[in-house]
Amino acid sequence: MDIVILDLEWNGTYSRRLKGYINEIIEFGAVKCGPDLSEKDTFSCFVRPQVGKHISSTISHLTSITDENLTGGVTFMQAVSRFKRWAGDCVLMTWGTSDILTLIENCRYFSGDEHVPFLSRYCDLQLYTQDRMALGRREQVGLARAAELLGLDLTGMDHHRALDDSRMTLAVLRRVYDPTEIRAYVESCGPEFYRRITFKTTYICDLHSPLVEKNHLRFPCPKCGAESRRLGRWTVKNKSFRADFRCTSCGHLFAGRLTIKQKYEGLTVNKKTFPLPDIEAPRQAVAGPVGNMELSLPQGVGVLRFAAWQNLPGVNHAFTTRIGGVSQKEFASMNVGFGRGDEEEHVVENYRRFCAAAGFDPESLVCGAQDHHIHIRRVGVAQRGVGIWKEKDMESIDGLCTNDPGVTLVIYCADCVPLYFVDPEHRAIGLAHAGWRGTAAGMAQAMVERMGQEFGTRPERLQVAIGPSIGKECFEVDEPVALEFQKLPQAERFVTGPQREKYHVDLWECNRQFLLAAGVQPEHITVGQVCTMCESDLLFSHRKTRGQRGSNCAMLSLKEEVL
Repeated sequence: MDIVILDLEWNGTYSRRLKGYINEIIEFGAVKCGPDLSEKDTFSCFVRPQVGKHISSTISHLTSITDENLTGGVTFMQAVSRFKRWAGDCVLMTWGTSDILTLIENCRYFSGDEHVPFLSRYCDLQLYTQDRMALGRREQVGLARAAELLGLDLTGMDHHRALDDSRMTLAVLRRVYDPTEIRAYVESCGPEFYRRITFKTTYICDLHSPLVEKNHLRFPCPKCGAESRRLGRWTVKNKSFRADFRCTSCGHLFAGRLTIKQKYEGLTVNKKTFPLPDIEAPRQAVAGPVGNMELSLPQGVGVLRFAAWQNLPGVNHAFTTRIGGVSQKEFASMNVGFGRGDEEEHVVENYRRFCAAAGFDPESLVCGAQDHHIHIRRVGVAQRGVGIWKEKDMESIDGLCTNDPGVTLVIYCADCVPLYFVDPEHRAIGLAHAGWRGTAAGMAQAMVERMGQEFGTRPERLQVAIGPSIGKECFEVDEPVALEFQKLPQAERFVTGPQREKYHVDLWECNRQFLLAAGVQPEHITVGQVCTMCESDLLFSHRKTRGQRGSNCAMLSLKEEVL
């Protein structure tokens, strides 16, 4: 049978019908070859967007595809019909299953049927290649990385364009191909295939679940192997159970973390132990400069603001500290994060105190469901309280924007980067959460673009500030994370290493480079220069305390105009 290697490009866009995001396919690219892997034909076409009006600048920058390219494209279902006729009876192959999942998502959206018309036999070439190269399955290896490891010369190929990526995949396949062995990786695409590939792994976060067994909750001492005794209640943080333990034999104190996943193949149980962190008490704060920010203590509550923004009219901005709240132990004292194990009434009182000290209306707060993507939501008075006093009404929101003075934007950070955006020309603001994934994916540039679409914001008039987060010297990462940054433009400005197999990434400078690329003027970018890990007695740091912490938050609002 013929082999068809398919690659897709897509644009993440918000669908009002779904009330959520969809990865809308914008380009098909494929190469057809015979069993001997000799190229016979190619397929390439643009798909005209039907959900999103514009391609995001991040995707456009990554792929070089523009809105003008897509204007002459065909609809998704037309592209599917053409591809089916061209591919014929074949074994379809892709690098990883993300393209197949996106096809299923688009077919379900545009036709109401998740069945992909041209998918009858399928092979995941990423899985096959990693097995053939003995790379293991713990981490997914990217196409470019596999080509590099195989010493392939890819001169002239444009990575992140569908046709060239399919040809790159074919070049990799030719190096590892064994016609006998690959048969075991080719599967028929019947109902069981669709059930398996679309199955969503879930985390068990309820101790009373019948899937949680008693032996799951037992942690032997990591020092001597003897039984240990749990010292307090179980808490749930970041989809895992946490508790502290003491060994009944040697007295060793340690923290245990239990993660239980329900996968298609069954239940997986992962246990890890950590030394108990040394959690500092909040400092005896003194008002004054901290980095490029100013610490004030109104009503005994620590409030951080950008020194360069003290005279910025029309907005109120702030960042919380650990000073002046009522929380205890690792949450001491100004924890504003619900669901971390702190007493709810303490968190409520902390919000009341901070808002009173910093000049925000506590009823106006609105927050999104942060999950390290670059999805942005425009909010208004209808969303007052969402994510704080009311349940989150949307998933996967790491950025908020508004031109409504009736709301206060809120995002949580405890090493991740808070990004503040103010458009004084159109009286609009944005606030974004950028962890390392969001930073590398271009959250900074995505917010500039979104504010342009929503409010007519001109990048050259925009004021942006980069708030307290982990600094370069403290942000040490392994090679897979470093590689995500090294493929970005200007990477030499924010990635250093390796030193003893570790790299350092400057998240502040990476975000700054995205802002400059988006057209923000350098003199309009303020970097707070406050490292959460270095200032862990003033701010909560996830890394410093190994996750046993409260939450900081950034707040930004428009002031009511005085007529």
